[in-house]
Amino acid sequence: MTIIVDSDGLIGSINPTDIHYHRATRTLNNLFQKNSKLVYPATVIVESVTLLQGRLKNPGLAAVIIHLVDMNELDIEPVDVELLQKANIFMDFKRSKHNTLFDAIVVAVALKYKADAIFSFDDFYKKKGFKLASDL
Repeated sequence: MTIIVDSDGLIGSINPTDIHYHRATRTLNNLFQKNSKLVYPATVIVESVTLLQGRLKNPGLAAVIIHLVDMNELDIEPVDVELLQKANIFMDFKRSKHNTLFDAIVVAVALKYKADAIFSFDDFYKKKGFKLASDL
């Protein structure tokens, strides 16, 4: 099973004070039991580290993600021009201020991998026809 990880899934699974922490850790345990392949778009790493370091004021957890990258613990999908062009299809600048290019890239990666689900708590992905990993 292939799962694409979004920033709220990643942050929720490592931050005990996150609103999604318990749900995220249960979901992650379920995914590990099913031997799921977790794929992290490079932009999810950037977005998560930026959020943790800045808005959430938790540079320690940001460093944890960087350490996982340094140790090659995460399967990271590079984001190139072709992937950005595919992501642009899912952008709607008039409808939502909350669904960003980061989210559109997650969708493009999910399509590329024919993912079984997205590890996120954002209903945006359901509206795009994907299952959320927490619903598996």
